[in-house]
Amino acid sequence: MKSLLSIIDIAANSTEPVLITGETGTGKELVAKLIHERGNRSNSSFVPVNCAAIPEQLFEREFFGNVKGAYTGADASVQGLSDQANGGTLFLDEIGEMPPILQVKLLRLLQDGSFHRLGDPTLRKTNIRVIAATNADISTMVATNMFRPDCYYRLKTLEIFVPPLRERPEDIEPLAAYFICKVLGNHFTYHDLFDNNIRELYHKYPWPGNVRELESITRRLALYAQHNKKLTADMLPKHMQIYSKSKVASNGLLHLAVYIENAEKERIMQSLISSGGSRTSAAINLGISRKALYAKMKKLNIEFPI
Repeated sequence: MKSLLSIIDIAANSTEPVLITGETGTGKELVAKLIHERGNRSNSSFVPVNCAAIPEQLFEREFFGNVKGAYTGADASVQGLSDQANGGTLFLDEIGEMPPILQVKLLRLLQDGSFHRLGDPTLRKTNIRVIAATNADISTMVATNMFRPDCYYRLKTLEIFVPPLRERPEDIEPLAAYFICKVLGNHFTYHDLFDNNIRELYHKYPWPGNVRELESITRRLALYAQHNKKLTADMLPKHMQIYSKSKVASNGLLHLAVYIENAEKERIMQSLISSGGSRTSAAINLGISRKALYAKMKKLNIEFPI
């Protein structure tokens, strides 16, 4: 965490675009927020947008806004994200999902802060800091002409790689404490809330869902504590309880790679169930693109009725 924080501080003291990379759920948006909060734009807006969640035909309107009469049904002028983030930070999650035509316009925004609203020939200016994030291999996308190289190299002036949580176990306790504080304020600490059994499992569990999974589970436990319930290991999700009873080692009953795969399969199935089978909603809940969801479903042999 210390080395990551030092890089975050370097980024916070700069005005250059930032590209944050790492697996799904590693906390890329949290890193972006820290850069914003530690910089000189902290008193202005932090505007997050999931590029994978915006239909391609609506991208330009969402990003740049429109004037009245720009298209059928445009009864009023509307501000886009570029105006909403003026003076602050525009966080573009899943940047790899941005259509190439928009990448050209994003490049101009990155270079001099200029853009056109839909239906307006007037060149507008905005003062924003752009931070982008992706779990995709953008360099490969550039090599295969799926992402513009000029936009990529402008974005990665400052690049921050966020390792998966399993590779930085020292971050588990401070992150869990942070999420507890978000739910309960300063009424409970990490050690107040979790007994030795839960704390031990927190540090041994591989967290295949990374920081997003850690936050979800910690918030759930904090809510139990809020209602004066004594926290016990049986309140943890079933897959964590199974893990705690398994010997995840080279000579054990359950290999780590197999466990992680099973846990990921369970997360995807639960997301599909909660979204009523909607691939789009499930992908948004998981923080990945529809394309990535379909790829994972194929890899894990997940069949789910539409």
